[in-house]
Amino acid sequence: MDIDQARTFLAITAHGSFLEAARKLHVTQSTVSARIRRLEDELGVCLFKRNRAGAALTTPGRRFLDYAKRLVLTADQARDEVGLP
Repeated sequence: MDIDQARTFLAITAHGSFLEAARKLHVTQSTVSARIRRLEDELGVCLFKRNRAGAALTTPGRRFLDYAKRLVLTADQARDEVGLP
């Protein structure tokens, strides 16, 4: 799992769709889909229920939400503290 996957997960959660997350992250929708597919493969669960109206968190997705927030926060703090790129 990498930080971009966690950031992408949080963007989808915040905006309710893969397309809106892609716009906010300045990447393609296929990039967003690939990141989430890899994350779901690594975790062994489905994180989002996808439909035409957007994406909603599944139960495992809701459980992962706090961890994703902490991952991103920790990475941001580390970058700020030690000058990571």
